[in-house]
Amino acid sequence: MEYLKTINDGVKSLLNKNKISNVPSWEFIKKESSDMTDYLKINQKTYPLYYWRFDPQVEAIARNAKKNIGGSVSMKISGLVPNNYGIDAFLYKALDISEWVLDSNIKKITAFINKNAMNLTLLMENEKVALLELGSCLPNGCEEQVRITAWGKEGLESTRVVSTKIKPQSVYLFSDNTEPYKYNDANLELYGLSLDDATKAVAIFKLLTDTTSLNFYKTKDEKLKFYIEKVYESNNTSESIEL
Repeated sequence: MEYLKTINDGVKSLLNKNKISNVPSWEFIKKESSDMTDYLKINQKTYPLYYWRFDPQVEAIARNAKKNIGGSVSMKISGLVPNNYGIDAFLYKALDISEWVLDSNIKKITAFINKNAMNLTLLMENEKVALLELGSCLPNGCEEQVRITAWGKEGLESTRVVSTKIKPQSVYLFSDNTEPYKYNDANLELYGLSLDDATKAVAIFKLLTDTTSLNFYKTKDEKLKFYIEKVYESNNTSESIEL
């Protein structure tokens, strides 16, 4: 079994496993400090990479919020990311997930910001509500610690069990160290990659084999950046902003 070291290696492994060779030219572009997310260049055109939409846990929340809990009513995203990830980039991702899970555009934003921490209330066009508690204050290099929960008329869905404080790993190996080595078992073909990098490799693989959603992501990018402007307007004016 090959031990993979990079996202590019992961994409190539998935292509080989599925015996796919006829894909467009591509390049993974890692997020810079001022960017909202990573990018994927396909045939010389650059698209934002919404890799979180290919995270199995986030996908399950978005899917089950519509079906398994009697229809979603509200949701909450709370958590922390490393300082160098950036609070705006974290907000960008959370805004997209909120619209995806609650199946609606945002209608009103109420925001309170203190440096690298934010509290937001989002009212959707379908009258559902999302609460966001976001911070980017973890030491650089830490794994993000985020919980996403959706409530419905018949229950709830969450990416964490109630008592879990930090993101669990699939395998903990105690051997020659006081701290265990951590491994994920998300995909045998992505052995060696972190959960985050494995998710990005899957996202790129799926977008290379089905490019129909790329223009949607580009349009969504413009909308999310507009929302972020309104978040700061709400904070600066101490008022809710109607969109």
